[in-house]
Amino acid sequence: MNATVDLDNPTPEQKAEAIELLRARLSDAANEYCSDLDIWRFSVARQLDADKAAVMINEWMEWRKCADIDDLPVAQPDNTYPVPYPIRGYYSVADANLTAGPQVSDVQLKLNKTFGGGCWHKRDKDGRPVYIERAGRYLIKDIAKVTSLSGLFEFHYLMQEFMRRTVFPECSQLAGHEVSQQVVVFDLAGISIGMLSHIPALNMLREMLSKDQLYYPECMHRTYIVNAPSMFVTAWKLIRSWLDPRVLSKIHILGKDYAPELLKQIPAHSLPAFLGGTCRCSHMPGGCVPSVPLGNFPDLPRKAYVNLHHRVQLSYSQPQHSFTYDVVPADADDPPTPMSSPLMGYASWLGIRRESPQGSAPTSPSARTRYVYVRFTADRGRGIVVEVLWQPSGSGSSDEGVLVYPEFLFDPQRAPVLLELEAPNRAGQLLFNWRVANFDEGQAPFPDAEEARIPIQLEYSIDTEESLVSEFNLSPIKRV
Repeated sequence: MNATVDLDNPTPEQKAEAIELLRARLSDAANEYCSDLDIWRFSVARQLDADKAAVMINEWMEWRKCADIDDLPVAQPDNTYPVPYPIRGYYSVADANLTAGPQVSDVQLKLNKTFGGGCWHKRDKDGRPVYIERAGRYLIKDIAKVTSLSGLFEFHYLMQEFMRRTVFPECSQLAGHEVSQQVVVFDLAGISIGMLSHIPALNMLREMLSKDQLYYPECMHRTYIVNAPSMFVTAWKLIRSWLDPRVLSKIHILGKDYAPELLKQIPAHSLPAFLGGTCRCSHMPGGCVPSVPLGNFPDLPRKAYVNLHHRVQLSYSQPQHSFTYDVVPADADDPPTPMSSPLMGYASWLGIRRESPQGSAPTSPSARTRYVYVRFTADRGRGIVVEVLWQPSGSGSSDEGVLVYPEFLFDPQRAPVLLELEAPNRAGQLLFNWRVANFDEGQAPFPDAEEARIPIQLEYSIDTEESLVSEFNLSPIKRV
C-alpha cells in the first residue's frame, strides 16, 4: 500500500485494500478459514506487509492444526463447556468462578491455586472487554510443580480462544461495531523481588509473550500495570525487550496513583473498588476478582460438589422449586437445620417486597452478619435463576421479608455454582427459590420439543460458613 495508514484508525477503503492484498497471497483453504478480521489483525501485525503477513497466517494455521486449537472445549452459548476462568457481567455465559466440575481438569484446578486471581470483568467505555489479573499474588514457584510448560500453554490458549470466540462477539453485538481487542489491568500489589527474579517464571513469560504475538496479534487495545514498585523497573527492562514495538506502545506502567488513569478508560461501575472504581460484585464469592492465594472465597475440592444434600426435578412445565433454610445465631448451641417448606410463589416472580441493596443483608444495630453458602448443580437446561429472601423469626417481628439475593441467572449445567449469602446473626429463615431460565433469559438455544420433556435434575446443599470451613478443612475466608 502506497499511502501512510493509521493502523488504529484506517479508513474503510484502506482496510479493504489491505485485506484484498493479503487474500491474494493466500491459498483457497486459508481464505476460506480466515475471516476479514483475522486477515486485518495479521496485516497490522506485519505493518501491512502482505508477504510477511501471509507467512505469519500460514504458520498460524499450521499451529492451530497441529495443536488442535479448534477442538478446545470453549464455553459458548450453544454448548455446556465450563468457563476457563472467572467472568463477570456478560450474557453469553453467566457470571461464574472456576469450580471443580466434571469437565474441569485437575491441571486447571491446580493452576488456579497458583494464579493470583483473574477475571473478565465487564467492559470499558468503548465496549471492549476488561481483563483484570492480580499478578502480584501469583505463587510463581508452584506453577512448575503442578504442570509442564505445554500444560500451562494449553490452559492459556483455552482462555485466548474463549476471548476470541465468545467474549469478542458478545462485545461486538452490544457495541454495534466490531470489537476485537481487550483492555488488560495487571495489579502488582503484593509482588516480591523473588517473583521478579525467578528465572523459570521469566522464561515461561517470555515464551508466552512470544506465542501470543505470533498467534493472537492485535488482541490488546491497552494494558495497564498498576501498583508497580520501584524494583519492577529492572525486570521491565528485560521484559520490554521481548515485545514488538507496537505492543510496547500500548503498555502503561503506573504506580499507586493509578485510579484516575484507569477511570479515563473504564467506567467506575465497571472497575472494581480495589482498583478505584465502585464495583464489588457482591453477588459472587470473591467479589470482582476471586483469588485463591488471597483466600477471599472458599476454594472447594471436587468432592464438595458431589452427593449434595437435596435433589429435585424441574422441567419447563414445572419450572420452580422453593426451600426454607433456618438460620440459628452462631452463638446458639445447635447448628442451623435445613427444613423443607412448600413456598412456591413466595418469591418476587409473583409478588413485590421491600428490597435491600444487591448482595447485602438486612441489618440492625445489634445484628452481626452471618454467611451462608449454597452449592448447586444441574445436569442440563438453559440455566437456573436463583433468588433468596430473609425473614426474621417471631410472629411479633415488625420486619418484612427482605430480598438478600436478587434474581440472578447461573449456568450450573456447565459447572457447579457456589453462592455466598449474608444474613443477620439472629434467628430467621432464608427463603430460596430456584427456577428454570425463561426463554428470554440467557443466550443458550431453546430446546426442541423432545428435549424439553426431559426433566432437569437440580442438586443443592446449603451450609453456614462455619460448617463449610470445618467439613472441608478450609482456611478462614478473608473478605477484603
